[in-house]
Amino acid sequence: MQQQAGVCRFSYHWMILTILFVGMMVSFGMRASFGAYITPWEYEFSVGRTTVTTISLLGFIIFAIGQPLAGKLNDHFGKNIVPTFGILVMGVCLILTSRATQMWHVFAMFGVGFSIGIAAAGHNVSAAILTQWFVEKRGMALGLMTSGMAIGMLVLVPANLFIIREVGWRTAMLVFGIIIIATVGPLYLFLLKSKPEDKAMKPYGFAAAYESAKSADHNDDASKKEQKPLPVMGILKTKGFWFLAIPYFICGVTDVGLITTHIIPMAEGRGIPDAIIALAVSLIAIANIAGTIGSGYLSDRFSRKRQLAFIYAFRAVTFVLLIFMQQHWLLLVFAVGYGAVEMASIAPTNSVAADLFRKYSTGTVLGMVALSHQLGGALGSWVPGIMYDITGSYTNVLMVSVVLLLGMAFMSLGIPEESLQG
Repeated sequence: MQQQAGVCRFSYHWMILTILFVGMMVSFGMRASFGAYITPWEYEFSVGRTTVTTISLLGFIIFAIGQPLAGKLNDHFGKNIVPTFGILVMGVCLILTSRATQMWHVFAMFGVGFSIGIAAAGHNVSAAILTQWFVEKRGMALGLMTSGMAIGMLVLVPANLFIIREVGWRTAMLVFGIIIIATVGPLYLFLLKSKPEDKAMKPYGFAAAYESAKSADHNDDASKKEQKPLPVMGILKTKGFWFLAIPYFICGVTDVGLITTHIIPMAEGRGIPDAIIALAVSLIAIANIAGTIGSGYLSDRFSRKRQLAFIYAFRAVTFVLLIFMQQHWLLLVFAVGYGAVEMASIAPTNSVAADLFRKYSTGTVLGMVALSHQLGGALGSWVPGIMYDITGSYTNVLMVSVVLLLGMAFMSLGIPEESLQG
């Protein structure tokens, strides 16, 4: 146990991990359910798919801009202020969305408000908090936390589909808004701490990491004293940042953008029954659990840049299945393969970023890397909607995605894995 004697009898590090896991589950689970609301909103407000997916575009842009700001605010204020605010805003905005009578209400409450909440309590802030609590087994901890996103997808997407089809989309929004406020909100408010120092504790594995760092840095104490925080422009000038950010941008285009937003209406358009679609979504989520945990484990033991290259290349292969998807079983094969690598890029990307910029503001750097992913998600959710309205098909978008993913696999091999020295 990595804690000070007499402070507590159990490792609070794992309590933090559990709370963040639950937060990832509800936030990403509801965001991943967006595709279930596309058709109901089209009928409810008499609009086209481009209009509905513009909500997703707006949400991703706000989420993208908000993540670096949220990371910076969390670095500044600490405690649990920023993530708790985010969780409560998410719940309130879901409840308000359930009362929408015009399309602009949905834009305002779900597109803007809900996205602000996710930015404040999302993966960037959560990862920054977790990296403060874990030095040893950091990759595993990040993988376990990220698996909460997969659990959320496994549980909440089918639940949303079921409630929408049985009693309507308004009830679904209302139910989950109340659940978030009543159950997750108190966990964040009373138990979450941004740093182990807030509990008079040390990070998990602190002793071993301290001895290793002391030995490695014995001869450069003078240079350490001269180091200063790396400004944003300094981060943007580093090769390592761009070799992480550009592939992560395409990652966002192809996962939370294209697949998370469009897989349900895409499958519906191919004539696939709702039961098969729900099964496919569940298989993606189950495979995500194995993929995120396995990725976190491997990121502590093997080359992270090679790991990322494999993830992007394998995702490209799974997209080929969607291009030729005619039989229902191909959707299920895609779901297993894609799910295994969908979120697997998160742990190695965050681990590399934390190592490259470990002498600087972790929250700000992770926020900037996440910004690229969410901007990609914005583009990937919006453009396919436009292309569908124009061509009535997703084929061209899928073909372009395959080419981009293969290119990003090669680019990932150029990621440096040595820490910046300032």
